[in-house]
Amino acid sequence: MVQLSDFERPPSLRGIHGSPGTHANFDHDYWIRQAQEMGIGIYKLMDDGSGSVLEFARKLRANNIMPIVRMWKDRPNPGTLPSQDLSYVRRYVEEGITRWFEVNNEPNLPHEWRMGQWQSGGRPELVVQNWLIDAEAVIQLGGYPAFPALAQCSFHPECSSIRWYVDAFEWLARNAADRAREVFSRGAWIATHDAVLNHCYRDEAGEWHFEYPYDPVCQADRPGRTIMDDDNSLIGHRVPVQLLREHFDLEVPVMSTEGGVFVPHDGTAQWDPRYPAYDIGGHAERTVAMFRWLERNTPDYYFGMCPWLIASELMGHPPGPWSKDCWFWVGRELPVVAAVKQMGPPLMGPRPEPEQPVPGEPSQKARLISQWMTDEEAQEWLDHFAQDEKYRTLFRTESRGSD
Repeated sequence: MVQLSDFERPPSLRGIHGSPGTHANFDHDYWIRQAQEMGIGIYKLMDDGSGSVLEFARKLRANNIMPIVRMWKDRPNPGTLPSQDLSYVRRYVEEGITRWFEVNNEPNLPHEWRMGQWQSGGRPELVVQNWLIDAEAVIQLGGYPAFPALAQCSFHPECSSIRWYVDAFEWLARNAADRAREVFSRGAWIATHDAVLNHCYRDEAGEWHFEYPYDPVCQADRPGRTIMDDDNSLIGHRVPVQLLREHFDLEVPVMSTEGGVFVPHDGTAQWDPRYPAYDIGGHAERTVAMFRWLERNTPDYYFGMCPWLIASELMGHPPGPWSKDCWFWVGRELPVVAAVKQMGPPLMGPRPEPEQPVPGEPSQKARLISQWMTDEEAQEWLDHFAQDEKYRTLFRTESRGSD
């Protein structure tokens, strides 16, 4: 059985998602230098199955940056990796470039399915059946296959990530427990797309809160709310982590290979009115705070965060929906770049994961947030946010797609 200590751990949990395209037709040295100046330890790339980013990944490795390679296919579901893709998985592993692979992407979204297949039903079950085949093949080649990252959609009626995870792990436990336990014991890991949205804030004492939905604001509004109720959070990865523990009593590495704090497109961004809006300056501030919060608060299984997205057109990708998502625009470098470069080296040593609050009776609700606040502070929040309808704002977000 592969232990957490047996996996390669990146030099820093600070990562970045590279180009939204599947080629590396750009100045490799320039972009590696930018990554190094930002202290990047993990770099997510997408390979079209032909080794399209292999040489760039090789250079990243030579510069002490750990590549994660997604074997990209347009509308990959339902299906498994072609033999050509597996031949390049072998090369990445045997040539010492990387062992970390993603074999699927956001299968809870319609545009990741072949035309007409999304409506066929049984989606989580079909995905995990095919994932087991791919995972076994990648492990056989010496690689580490990721359990597919979902788009965090909470309980969206069509794309719910939480319901998808629950159904997927229940199917594995009922129908393929031995195979699932074997792959998770031999190198499989969990990829996520932990999207902060605007679910973060700095309190009066200057402390940043990224622990949504366990933070004081959410718990005052909706006492007892847990990550199994809303995963639109930096800690959304706790949903599959919790389900893996419940069904298989296992713990594997977790890396967020997209997500982070999104760049605001139209001046400011504010998905949830309970939390502050932010502009591009706030995006930089929150990204730095996010990395520092992760360094201080994540458990041993959390290996890294690769925010979406470093650049698009500047890396040879045609103009498109991702143009305004980037840290580097054509003719403009967003404030986040300088802010991350000024962070310096990562803090050393993650802290143990705080225990998750357990919903209780009304008389116990102040206790739900006492791990983040004193009892007096918790009660003050509950008293301040009267539990009437004007504060009952169930947060939902439409899916945010990616390549």
